[in-house]
Amino acid sequence: MQSPDLFEDDELLFSGEEAEETAFEPVAPWRVLIVDDEPDVHSMTRMVLGDFFFEGRPLEFISAFSGEESLVIMEREQNMAIILLDVVMENNTAGLDVAQLIREKLNNRFIRIILRTGQPGFAPEHKVITELDINDYWQKAEITAQRLATSMTTALRSYRDLLKIEQNRTSLARLAMSVAHQIRNRTMTINGFANLASRKLEDNPDTLKYLDTISEEAGRLEMIVDSVSAFAAISYCDHSETELDIAAGEIMDLVREYAASLGKEVDFNISLEKVLIDAKPDLFKKVLEEILKNAVFFCSATDPRVSLEVRTDSRICCIEIDDNGSGVNTDDLPYLFDPFFTRRPEAVGMGLSIVDRIASGYNWLIDIGRSSMGGASFALKIPVPEYETIRK
Repeated sequence: MQSPDLFEDDELLFSGEEAEETAFEPVAPWRVLIVDDEPDVHSMTRMVLGDFFFEGRPLEFISAFSGEESLVIMEREQNMAIILLDVVMENNTAGLDVAQLIREKLNNRFIRIILRTGQPGFAPEHKVITELDINDYWQKAEITAQRLATSMTTALRSYRDLLKIEQNRTSLARLAMSVAHQIRNRTMTINGFANLASRKLEDNPDTLKYLDTISEEAGRLEMIVDSVSAFAAISYCDHSETELDIAAGEIMDLVREYAASLGKEVDFNISLEKVLIDAKPDLFKKVLEEILKNAVFFCSATDPRVSLEVRTDSRICCIEIDDNGSGVNTDDLPYLFDPFFTRRPEAVGMGLSIVDRIASGYNWLIDIGRSSMGGASFALKIPVPEYETIRK
């Protein structure tokens, strides 16, 4: 027998006909820039991917019919996820020019670049992908609807993950800066009261010793906070041009002052070359400064010597910094770039961590070994862009 309370009001059975449908805010689409000088390619791409969804979000297409037009759009528009980029347009390497400028001039590390070409001879696949930070490469004759959809899924997943990583990095940096600010305020207060107490207790030498220790430790804590702030403040390792010899010359003035503050008359042997480094000048100089100061501190106390030598070939610029100290302990090598790792009781131990942060951001390699003078050797290996050789 049917329970009578299941249908208390017959109107409820038909209320859906008059009720309004629930309205949902439309989700933001993934923005895709199509760059090709053939209108049919734009039409075909829109047709094939018209019903494509990734994580519940559709695609929004923007068209450009030349490399120059695409760069204007990229400078104006934000949050482009993918660029489907033709190689041969207004000239034989227009697409390659766009790809390079996106990474180097616009400093956009997030957009996924899918290269499409009908003339693969103008862009050798291996070199293009490895040297120009291309995410996928297709010959137009080989593209099918399934392959294009698969490539889009892979590219969007990569773009999404890069954004998440960057958001996490930004959040951690803000947290570190906030914590550093709070700690700095407290240490200033502690140091201020310790100094005030010292003036009021001048006749009590035992107590003054304790207060001096408090002030010293508060000062050391401020040094730690400053180092953490410097680490957290490192922004994007963007593409830029730095003249190695000029940057090194500026840093050497600071390093000589540092050596003098330690009471060391260091014999510097400097051999530089005129090389353009792909790095922001301030970040590159920070790397040189920290490694050189490390060499100055650990070089011999009786006959201090430090060398800086630059060697280049078609692929690598090697910057080698050597000293004549005791060298790096083998047991310390795995921890050398860890935050706060140091064998110096008065030091913070963040200098080489900052070096590692910047080097990792630019994909530089650092080799550590024993120098010909018996001390430590730091070899910074920076790739030399081969873009011009690709175009030739």
